[in-house]
Amino acid sequence: MSFPSLFCYHGLSMFELIFGTMVAASLVATYVTNPFTRLSIIRLPFRIKLDREVHETIDNNARIKVKNNWFWRLFAIYQSGLYILTTRYFHSPASKGGTVDHVIADIHALRYDPNKLLLISGDHFNGLFVRNLGVFYYPMLDRMIPSDEEDWQRRQAVYLQSVAYALGVFAKSPTLTTTIVSMGPYSATCVNFYAYPSDALYGILYALAALNGKESATPYQYAAATLQLDTKPATKRLLSEYMDTLQLLYRGYKDKVLDSETGLISRGVHLSGAKDITRRRSAFYDNVIFWKTTQLAMTLGIIPKDKKYLARLKKTIIETFWLEDKGYFLEDLSDEGMQYSYYSSDWLIVLSTGFLNPLDPDESEYYKRSIDYIQQQKIDQPFAIKYQQDTRAHRQFLAVRLAVASYGGDAIWSFWGMEYIKALLLLYKQTGEAKYKKAARYHLNKYEAKMIENGGFPEVYDAKGDLLQTPFYRSIRQTGWVIGFEQAGQMYRALCEEAYT
Repeated sequence: MSFPSLFCYHGLSMFELIFGTMVAASLVATYVTNPFTRLSIIRLPFRIKLDREVHETIDNNARIKVKNNWFWRLFAIYQSGLYILTTRYFHSPASKGGTVDHVIADIHALRYDPNKLLLISGDHFNGLFVRNLGVFYYPMLDRMIPSDEEDWQRRQAVYLQSVAYALGVFAKSPTLTTTIVSMGPYSATCVNFYAYPSDALYGILYALAALNGKESATPYQYAAATLQLDTKPATKRLLSEYMDTLQLLYRGYKDKVLDSETGLISRGVHLSGAKDITRRRSAFYDNVIFWKTTQLAMTLGIIPKDKKYLARLKKTIIETFWLEDKGYFLEDLSDEGMQYSYYSSDWLIVLSTGFLNPLDPDESEYYKRSIDYIQQQKIDQPFAIKYQQDTRAHRQFLAVRLAVASYGGDAIWSFWGMEYIKALLLLYKQTGEAKYKKAARYHLNKYEAKMIENGGFPEVYDAKGDLLQTPFYRSIRQTGWVIGFEQAGQMYRALCEEAYT
């Protein structure tokens, strides 16, 4: 048999054989570089073991290698797409628990595992979306959520290890990106979905401040803390070791996003925030995030403190974005956004960041009027909460528009739903008006029923309240965002107890 005929054996051409081999190799490479598969080759460069007597730390961050050329970035994007299709059709496990408590316990065991590389949302999100540390996972260190000692230590450890990993990567590649994707035992690449991040540095700084006891993991001290924070010594060492990196990251971030003339986020740059699927210009969310990132940088000693600057910036943001005649915050400063007075539910970032305090009689008015608008437009129906009352698919990046157009539109997001519930509860505490508490209980009941129905705490639902899925996408079923549900539930119970004392 001649050499060329080998490649035509059984009807396969040389091209088909080579292509098939490349696809098979890429599938194997994708599998073994996933930190959460059984045969993963990925190693944890930074590990910590916490208990009351011993704090054992293994720090191999110096071994991290960052591969940022076009090939590795393209492979990271390929991996991400493959993960999405795989979990859409083959693998999206449901909790086998028949109660809300069992579902929560299963998610904790699955997502808060310090033996894995990262704290992630789950399923197809196998890389570190750095914003998660400050946005979607900010309640991780809430010491008022009932927890046994083992679960609490796991929560602290996986959270600390994740931010340490991000620091190790960005120390080698000091340009912020939305996502860090593992490529080898100690190697990674950095990619942006879909643009430079407005909130990656916020995620890192929030996590460091919370782990160091300098930032609250809850928008309200609703009960006595029953758990002890054990991460302060390790966090102080990280801050000392990576201070130069953090200063470099902050300077680069500020230079990239800020318009020196307006003092706000530049309208000339697209940024990826929590609503990264949508193209926006100087979004309200991004401006609030910049304010909070700067505040955290001051708190951690990365830049000098300047309370007057923060006060001026806050005033400018409110005056620019608050629509007094409509009663909500403008989504962004794009021409289209201003022309149509677009609304977006990620304004609720004002709660976790402390940008606006619902217990302050003056600032609570922003919450009251915004919630009035939400309820009038039925944005919180059938349960909380959609980004907006319509899809606006034309504002989304092409890949999202084609695969799941409602994702950044009228789909229901569980994380923002929890923030909405917390805002309702705090308005009840501030005003005493039972309608807020009643609405909060309604939404909590809806989520409890959905957790049993879906065997998890899904990331996102469609506009009718069913698990969001299209031919190209299916919502994460067991997302670790469940910690926000636990926090909202505990806040509700605490307010009920207050009523009877």
